[in-house]
Parts: sequence; structure tokens; C-alpha cells
Amino acid sequence: MKTVMISGADGQLVTDIQKTLQKEGSFHVVAYNRSRLDVTDKLHLETEFRKINPDFFIQGASYHVVEEINKNPKHASDVNIASLHYLSDLCNEYDCTLINFSTNYVFSGKSTLIRHLQGELQHYNETDIPQPVNLYGILKYAGEQVVSTNCNKYYNIRVSGLFGKTGSRAKNGMNFPYIIKKNLELNNKDARVRLFHNHLEPVEVVADQSINVGYTVDLANVIAEMMKQERKDKYGAYHLVNKGTCTWFEVAQEIADILGYEKDRIKPIETEGFYTNLKRPKDTSLSIRKVERKFGVDVPTWKDALRRFFEEIA
Repeated sequence: MKTVMISGADGQLVTDIQKTLQKEGSFHVVAYNRSRLDVTDKLHLETEFRKINPDFFIQGASYHVVEEINKNPKHASDVNIASLHYLSDLCNEYDCTLINFSTNYVFSGKSTLIRHLQGELQHYNETDIPQPVNLYGILKYAGEQVVSTNCNKYYNIRVSGLFGKTGSRAKNGMNFPYIIKKNLELNNKDARVRLFHNHLEPVEVVADQSINVGYTVDLANVIAEMMKQERKDKYGAYHLVNKGTCTWFEVAQEIADILGYEKDRIKPIETEGFYTNLKRPKDTSLSIRKVERKFGVDVPTWKDALRRFFEEIA
């Protein structure tokens, strides 16, 4: 049985990874939330590695509140970069595989935009060179480089648009589907809206960013498979999201349809003016062909994932 240490255990992706690994029966999971394991404390990490002697370390502790990072760059750097120096060294010492999560925000969004203008629909793959346009992307790419340069056995896994039953700890248990659902329900029940406007207020959603979303249950299943099939020729960088590119507007429309609301309740708006303090790439859609080919998995589509998510939380 393989022993797995997990940091940031109360996060929405890591929560489903724990559940999946425990169901597998071939993994012994030791999970730490942020109060039990500070990944920026090298001595604490050394103590826990010595105690557990893990085969895998899943780095689920991350500073990923994009809008807040510019306000606290030192802490963000410690969590997203310095911790990975410590973990890379410890994983090498204990012959442990490090699983690190990164983001679609390592890309600028410009190269795929050019391809689209040329009539070619092509997503970013793992060989494309990152060019982050904001501090969050810069820090996450720097963390990737720390791992790929210093760690002998690793997976750098880029994810995007995560949603799961647990919700995001950084968003008080919310995520995009929860937020859209809540807004649709509030507007539907608000008698004042119907009285003064004689119609239901639309839910405004950005429509000019091409992205992918990732249902944490589906991603956890693939990550478990990656761990079971671990070997030297499979280490490296991977993109892992649900299949298919979409915009936040399209995701919100699909949610409205699933929940029985009219799609025209969702109003498209542009990124400019909605996000005031952070530059965001316009098209960071990711190709998942590598992970599907290397591990023989078939990742479900984002529409199928959304429907199963709402079945799960019903």
C-alpha cells in the first residue's frame, strides 16, 4: 500500500482526491489542513516527512485568490514558490513523488487568439512556452520551474475553473456554479425585483474569456489513475480539465438550463470594466490530449460534468 501525504486538505479538489484514493483501497492517506501543516515551515515539513515516509506528496496548499495576491506578494511567493523548494528536496530524500498544481494563467492567451484569427482552433499544450500576464501566473509558473528543475519524480498539473461539492475555501465554500445558482435563485425569489422592474434581473457574466472548467470528481479520478500508473517515463507537466472549451457566459447559461431557468436570464458582459485591478488573459484553453494518451483515460465533457455536479449536490 502506498502512503500519500496531502497538504491543504480542506480544498475542493484535494477533498475529492482524498475520497477517491480512500475508495481505491491501495493508498493510505494522511491529510493535513492548513492549520496542521504549514508548507512554508521547512522544519515542520521535515518532521512530518520523517514521521510518515510518504510515497506521494500532494501539494494542495496554494495561495490562489487571484485578486488578493498583489496585496500580499510575500506570502503568496512563500506558499507558491518557497514551499516547493522544500518539498522538492524532501521528496528527493524520501524517494517520493511530488504532485504540484498549477494553472492555465501561466499562459498569456495571445498565441491562441492569433491562431483563432487565422482560422485555427488550437488549445495550449504542455510544450507551449508560458508567458503569464499577472502576478498569480508568474508565481505559479515559477513554482512549476522549481519542481521540474529540482524534483526527481513529479507531476506538474495545470487545472482551470475548478468546481466541486466542497466549494472553494478561499471563496467561503462557493465556486462559480454555486454563485450562479445562488444569483438565479435570489433574483427569482426577490419580489421587489418583479414589482419595480416587472421582470427578473439578469445575471451578468463575462463572455469574452475562453477557458476550461474542471469538475473535481473527474479530475480526482484521473489523478488517482496517474498515481497508479506512476513510472519514470510518465513524469512531467500535464493539463487536466474537463473536455471542451467554453466561456463563463456559456457555463452560466448551461447552469440556468440545468436548473430550469430561461437562458436569457444570463447577460453577457466584457471583461473590461468587470475586473478592475488585475490583467486576465482572454484565451487560456488547454489541450488534454497528453494526459488522455499517456494514461488511457477519457475525461468527460464540461457539460456532462456540470449536470453530474448538480445531481451530486441535489
